[in-house]
Amino acid sequence: MRRSWLALVLVLLAAGCSRDSWQRSPGPDDAVKLVPWFAFMEKGPAIQPYKMNRMPAEGAVPIDGMEPPLPVLPENFAAIDQLRNPALLTAESLDTGKKYYDIFCVPCHGETGAADGPVNAVMYIVPSLLTDRANDLSDGMIYSIIRHGRGAMRPYGEGVRGIDRWHVVNYVRQLQGASQ
Repeated sequence: MRRSWLALVLVLLAAGCSRDSWQRSPGPDDAVKLVPWFAFMEKGPAIQPYKMNRMPAEGAVPIDGMEPPLPVLPENFAAIDQLRNPALLTAESLDTGKKYYDIFCVPCHGETGAADGPVNAVMYIVPSLLTDRANDLSDGMIYSIIRHGRGAMRPYGEGVRGIDRWHVVNYVRQLQGASQ
């Protein structure tokens, strides 16, 4: 007897749970709509944040789309050499460049750029920034090396962003000039 009741209940439950009946029956959302202060959630405007054209926040730094991705490869050398430094050589630019140079570059290149940093004292793989070869590099090449890295140097594009890379280029140029 128990089994027949159990079978009957299971058959009724299975028959009542079709896809169409599920969509027609009231659910928890219908109950929430009955409460007046929750009703605005269904009637409110739907905001599609990824479909709205918004201007970036003031001071925002683009992470892609603005700068050409030019890894330091021979096929990119001509385009890299065409990059022009938009940062004017001012005391403020040099201060900003020194700040980032001290954080990211000093451990390997040293305070003067002569490859006398503590990392290079152990590994001996970092070139001096004061050689004729380094002096002959274009500003765009130094910028791209900071951004994408080269050889044993890792890329610092995420740590030193946008215009700040150009400030570091200005500071490296000042170090090069001070060494002569």
